[in-house]
Amino acid sequence: MPFGATTGMVRAACDELRESGGFVALAAAAFDGADDPAAWVAAARVMCSGVDRANLLVRVPANRAGIDAMADCLAEGIGIESTAVFSVRQYRAVLEAQRTGLERARVRGVDLEALGVATSCDLGVLDAEVNARLDRLPDGEASGLRDTAGLATARLLYRTREMALADKSWQSLRDAGARPPMLLWSGTRPEQVRSLVSWNTAHVLTVETAEAAARGDGLEGDTLMGRHEQSTRALRLLAERNVDVEAIGAEVLRARFG
Repeated sequence: MPFGATTGMVRAACDELRESGGFVALAAAAFDGADDPAAWVAAARVMCSGVDRANLLVRVPANRAGIDAMADCLAEGIGIESTAVFSVRQYRAVLEAQRTGLERARVRGVDLEALGVATSCDLGVLDAEVNARLDRLPDGEASGLRDTAGLATARLLYRTREMALADKSWQSLRDAGARPPMLLWSGTRPEQVRSLVSWNTAHVLTVETAEAAARGDGLEGDTLMGRHEQSTRALRLLAERNVDVEAIGAEVLRARFG
């Protein structure tokens, strides 16, 4: 939902999407305690209580406090979208918090099938930050490396999730009705859309980007599965030029949420 949306607007959107199994995401606001997990949990409770719709996802940043808060929120039956994930290491911590929260929710008798779990990665922000570092390199050193970090990271996040979901603990949760955690891509350019298509993923697009993507080449099926090796190579090429994508992602996260 856009910034400034009223509670009535959020409820109406939730009601509109409920029959189709859709969710509405809204950012929590723990401004007085951004480094305190309890503050994020409290903010999520207030938001969830105010909207009073089961298909609401509360957006919580994937910083240290936010990750700690995710498990507590899910355990209480609060759907969560983990935002600002920029690296595999960070996403592994998010997946662990999601799994722990869902297991606690199952013990408490929460309806896992109704509980939404998602993670979003802003590829546009990541590419812009990496490109800025590449622009500082001597002429020729950045050749072919611009706009590669976001796509490579997204594909490695997808691989990380698929490996995690093969674990017995996640299989047990799915047998109990839990939805597999969704991956959301935001900040994508029109030409990136067809390169980020697979099971249980989605794009967060502006109308202009969606229309531009539709005018381009058509979709060609799954473009995420089995792309991890070339993605690892892409990040290694950047690292060889002292452009550490994981470190850059951590800087962006700190700048936004501390």
